[in-house]
Amino acid sequence: MKRTTFIIILFTILAGLLLTYFFWNREERVKYSWTENYKADSDQPYGTQFIRQLLENYRPGEKFILNNNTPLHQLLGKDSADSGSPADYVFIGDQLYLTDEDKNALLAFIYAGNDAFIATRYLPFPLIDSIFTPECDEGMFLHEHVFPTATFNFYHSSLQTPKGYTYAYRDGGQHRSYSWMALQPAVFCDSARAVVPLGHFDNHVNFFKLPFGYGNLYIHTNPIAFTNYFMRNADKAEYAASALSHLSGRTIIWDEFSRSEFTTPSERQTNPLAYILQHDSLKYAWWMMLASAVLYTVFTAKRRQRIIPVREEKVNTSLEYVKMVSALHFENGNNRDISVKKMKHFIYFIRARYGIHGQLTDELFNRLAERSKVEKKSIELIFETYTRIENNRYGSEGAHQLMALNSAIDYFYKHCK
Repeated sequence: MKRTTFIIILFTILAGLLLTYFFWNREERVKYSWTENYKADSDQPYGTQFIRQLLENYRPGEKFILNNNTPLHQLLGKDSADSGSPADYVFIGDQLYLTDEDKNALLAFIYAGNDAFIATRYLPFPLIDSIFTPECDEGMFLHEHVFPTATFNFYHSSLQTPKGYTYAYRDGGQHRSYSWMALQPAVFCDSARAVVPLGHFDNHVNFFKLPFGYGNLYIHTNPIAFTNYFMRNADKAEYAASALSHLSGRTIIWDEFSRSEFTTPSERQTNPLAYILQHDSLKYAWWMMLASAVLYTVFTAKRRQRIIPVREEKVNTSLEYVKMVSALHFENGNNRDISVKKMKHFIYFIRARYGIHGQLTDELFNRLAERSKVEKKSIELIFETYTRIENNRYGSEGAHQLMALNSAIDYFYKHCK
């Protein structure tokens, strides 16, 4: 079979499959778009028009601000200057994009006694890094839990229901598994820190509070719970109302601007690709054009490909790299910095392997010795040596103390169970 004939047959098959799929699902697609867009003016299943309208009438007589075109740092600065009453910031979307100016403005907004409610699948790390401590930041990320359904509930007895609120993800005409996001348990490594769990599913925290200054930052890790598809049910609307009841301000600021990454208002409104993807006929023509371009590139490259020269075998330079890094540390002579890094790795090791968290007390040493089968005096030697290094930052014996710390930690690794 000639190559030209093969390409024609391949294109015919692909076009037939695309047309069959298009007409088979045309009625469902024309009526609904099952994309998670979270747009405040979208009446599609995974838009947020319904809850936005509820919030507009949530506090009769109070101000509701729908922000589409103003950067957050300008909006919050102006609103704070115009109104002395408490306000609530609300963002519901896949991800929150903040510049440094936006982050600082939102932090100042919360610190002054206002509340922020952010429902997103990705944690707003610029905010969290400014509020949370470095010791616990290692655990401040989300885990995916893939299930067809998830049952949400609250920890507080006044909001908790016996059966909870069951959510089932739907894509088109079918129910499918979904990645339900929840907070990684290691974030609660220090019970004294003010991370307040408010809601959960299957004992996985998906709604929590971070107090900051005189206000609070509320984070919900499953924004899909606030979309039109679920809000049409009375029990799901009740769940959303209970979650938002934590807000105590008078003015509500709904932020649409920060759902896109650092673009101007004109770019958001006139994006040609966004216009194409919003219309089925243009969207499928676009994908067919891309597929044709890829196939043309593949077959053309195969015909014109040059002879590939023999390349020299790669040399393993790992040892040279280790020597170079070691030499840099030796030249800098910053023994304290090296000891801090080694101690962080050691603490992470005992937390991950033995599940031991908390302050370094005699009780902790006993528990660690019992679980690791390493004598207690060897464990105490590690922390005593590290303490001497910390207290002797500019001393002349830093190198000897670092060697002693390294030997003590290596001994633990070799003999722990």
